[in-house]
Amino acid sequence: MTFISLILTILSSLIFLGFFILYNKNILNGSIKPNIVTWSLFALITLINSLTYISFTHDIFKGALAFTDCFTCIIITSLILFKNQNFKINTSEKVIILLSILSLIIWYILHSAVYANLLLQPAYILAFIPTLKNVWKNPKDESTLVWLMWAVSFILTIMVIIIRWENNWADLINPLIALILHTSVGLLALRKIKIQNTTSPLTPLQN
Repeated sequence: MTFISLILTILSSLIFLGFFILYNKNILNGSIKPNIVTWSLFALITLINSLTYISFTHDIFKGALAFTDCFTCIIITSLILFKNQNFKINTSEKVIILLSILSLIIWYILHSAVYANLLLQPAYILAFIPTLKNVWKNPKDESTLVWLMWAVSFILTIMVIIIRWENNWADLINPLIALILHTSVGLLALRKIKIQNTTSPLTPLQN
């Protein structure tokens, strides 16, 4: 079982990193326009999430993708900032930051990485809202392939968790939430194909 877990863990991280490179390429060439506020919050949340998750699972196989996710979020955020995108933080985003900080306080006071990680999940969901709203209005701003392949990485991680199951349901919470959210962005971005088909001019019939 350990060998299978190792293979799935490596595959999960490699897929995530491979499409992270593609995502960065798309940012640089301007074919996608990711939301800077979302990614800034992702960088903060995934950092705390990876630390708390590995702390209570004590399992590098389960936590490998969490650290990979954190790494990619920090790099993508830096890249978007390099593109000189200006942004303002609204009230809901301040709430996300407060929840993130509160999770660290809970971790410190109660010495419970589980509670800290669970408290962080609402912030993680809220952080996706700007991207979900944006991709609903502008499907072309995000990459369908990248987001769906990232979702595949979380499926593989969930398989690892099940293989290495220790009767702790908290292990599944973040990967399941991440799977749903990444899949949602990918499916919403998929609508751009339908929009392109409906807006493209009809080709005149040839006599």
